[in-house]
Order: sequence, then structure tokens, then C-alpha cells
Amino acid sequence: MSKSMRIAFLFLVLLYLLSLSYLEDFLWLLKILPIALLMFGVLKTGSSSTRSILLLALVFSSCGDLLLAFDKFIFGVAAFLVAQLSYAVLFKPFWKNFQHRWYLSVLLITHVLVMLWLLFPSLGNLKLPVMTYLMAIAAMGFMAIQSSLPIRWSVLGAILFITSDSLIAINKFYYPLAYESYWIMSTYYAAQFMLVTGFIHTEIKAKNINTELNREL
Repeated sequence: MSKSMRIAFLFLVLLYLLSLSYLEDFLWLLKILPIALLMFGVLKTGSSSTRSILLLALVFSSCGDLLLAFDKFIFGVAAFLVAQLSYAVLFKPFWKNFQHRWYLSVLLITHVLVMLWLLFPSLGNLKLPVMTYLMAIAAMGFMAIQSSLPIRWSVLGAILFITSDSLIAINKFYYPLAYESYWIMSTYYAAQFMLVTGFIHTEIKAKNINTELNREL
């Protein structure tokens, strides 16, 4: 994405974060504006299967944001489940092997087990949807970590997404966090930006390499 779009994204994120303590009626709108800008950025870069899946992930992320803003937790989780599966599909072509970045995989497994231990007693009737979502985002994380993509951008974005959702779960089901909205949304927006930017850069790089090879032929 262009420098101007990055600045605009940062402005919208800061606008939302600064409005958390002062606005209530329009927070839902401010919440989805940064993601809407990312969607515009994806559309602006052209059309491809990668970008179509990126748009799907962003559209369902926006739906999840709205549903959670209006306290529709189960439906919000379902929307984000589709978003996580979409990101997992995007990482699939770059899958390397189980030994790749094994130390990060061990950390992820440990994190998932700790989250299960912390949350399970407090989930009540939400055990099935929350556990399903936890498995989905863990799968997305594994696909990211064990891909051939560099840690910068998309892989780091996946890790930040897991961090953001873990903060939501801890705050809701285990222990209320101080300034939770700021931590959750900061990591969430950073995750989405890095995921989108990383996949777009990877696709553009691959396209440029193919163009150079065709010229040589």
C-alpha cells in the first residue's frame, strides 16, 4: 500500500483509540473504518485469487467487529472464524514443513494449552464455540509459522492476531484487564495491517519475478 494509505490507516486507528473514552454512539463506525480502508487498499491493487480471499477475511472481520460491538458474541466469533480460516488458506501455498521454526510452534502449542487451562472452567455453554475458534486461530498460526514467508509482516501479523484474541478471551472469561480495549484493538489493527501488507507485497514480488523471467525467455 502507498505511504498515504498507511498514514490514513494510522490516523483512523488513533482516532478510534482516542475516541474510546469519549464516544459511545458512533464507536461501532469508527471501529470498522481502518478495516474498510484496508479493503479499499486491496481492491486498489487489482484482482487475483489471493486478493479475493484477503477481501473475504477483511469483510468477515468487519462483520465480527460490528457483531461484537453490539454484544452479539457468538455471531462475532463465527464471523472471525471465517476470517481465520481465510487467512489459513492464504498461508497454505507457502507451507514448508513441521520442522520449520519449530521453536515458535512449541511456543504456540504451549500458549494454546495454557489458554485452555485458564478458560475452560469459565466457559459454561460457550465451551464448543470458543474451543472451535481457538483451534481455528491456532491452525492459522501454525500455517503462518511453518510457512516460507519471512516473519516480518504476514507471520508477525498472525502472531499479533492470536495475541489480540487471547487478550479478549482472558478479559472476558478469566480476569478483567486494565485498559483492555486499547491493548486488544492496538494488536488487532496491527495484525490486520501486517497480514494484508505482507500478502500484497508477496504477490507483487512474485509477479515481478515472473515478469523478469518472461522477459529473459
